[in-house]
Amino acid sequence: MQREELRKRLERGEPLVLLDIRPREERAEWAIPRSRWVDAYDAVKAEDFRPLDVLDLPAGVPVVVVCAAGKTSALAADYLRSRGIEAHSLEGGMRAWSLAWNLAEIEVPRAVRIVQVRRAGKG
Repeated sequence: MQREELRKRLERGEPLVLLDIRPREERAEWAIPRSRWVDAYDAVKAEDFRPLDVLDLPAGVPVVVVCAAGKTSALAADYLRSRGIEAHSLEGGMRAWSLAWNLAEIEVPRAVRIVQVRRAGKG
């Protein structure tokens, strides 16, 4: 899933599970709001998916898996899809998420246009 699609879904309040599989130290530095953490990075990287098997994921709710660059999360998403779960990897991971932004515009009659750039991915 592209970062802009994720940002829009979060803004609309769509139901989804954000599953952060990064190491604890990285997660402690910053995370996407509403994300859920599981200690699975090293295991998934080694193609051991047991940490994902014990997750209690809500039925019918899409899962977006997040890691630092999107590679290990892609492995996790593939595995979850093999179990019948609608799962996506955040393309580019948290590196891409750090660039997510949107605009708020205010029209001022006969004057200037004010544009605020908001970084959604600021953590």
